[in-house]
Amino acid sequence: MSLALLTIAAGGFLGATSRFVFAGYFQPTAGTLAVNVIGSILLGFLMYNSDFLGYVSPGTRMFFGIGFLGSFTTFSTFSVQTFQMPANLALLNIAANIMLTLAGVFIGRGAVVYLANLRDGSVYPGFITSRSGSRYAGYMKTGLVSASILFLPLMGGISGLGSEILLVGAGGLIGAPSRYLVSGAIPRLKEMPIGTLAVNTMGSFVLASLTFSTVSGSLVYFLSIGMLGSFTTFSTFAYESFRLLGEGETTYSLLNIVLNVVLCLTGVAAAYLLFA
Repeated sequence: MSLALLTIAAGGFLGATSRFVFAGYFQPTAGTLAVNVIGSILLGFLMYNSDFLGYVSPGTRMFFGIGFLGSFTTFSTFSVQTFQMPANLALLNIAANIMLTLAGVFIGRGAVVYLANLRDGSVYPGFITSRSGSRYAGYMKTGLVSASILFLPLMGGISGLGSEILLVGAGGLIGAPSRYLVSGAIPRLKEMPIGTLAVNTMGSFVLASLTFSTVSGSLVYFLSIGMLGSFTTFSTFAYESFRLLGEGETTYSLLNIVLNVVLCLTGVAAAYLLFA
């Protein structure tokens, strides 16, 4: 296995376990919404650093962006939960997840723009200069990794979940690099990020198939929460949709949103018809 896949897998382990524990403090749909919004804020901050500050290393992007945040957020769980709701609540859940995650990316971008303005302005003339850029990069990488690890103490607040957490983490070890490989193998269709759409649709169908079948026990933690939760991603979907808006590709952005929601829910419905 290459160093890139190992880096993503390590991030996937932390992201999946952090999602499992953090979301566990909330009602299920609220927990999914919370991790999706938080993950989108952090991914927006990470990705727009490249545009405005230019200090994101490939390793940081792989570990934190693709691995940790890709696994900390989940589209498949959102899809299954939405399908199981009454129609009015389902529409509200869809709107809340989409609008708040897009707002999250905007907030993350805004934080980067603010830092860039400080660097280029006269209030703090020495802020992130070219000479301090490498030092900033080191601080940022350390901070992002530390932010990931800081989620782990939350695990101490839930007793009796040691084996379950390890199973979820093991699933994340597989799900995150699998998402990277599958989505990376599918080229964009014009401006459409088809790779993310594909993994979200496939993951939603498989997760729903497991949910509506007789799978239970350890397989739920390993496959459903860990591997499939990490195989799909809401933060990347939100970032790609927001970036298309920023590039003036409003039609493609809206199409990306509609296709992800419709195809993933269709996959869940198909699994329901087959296995329920």
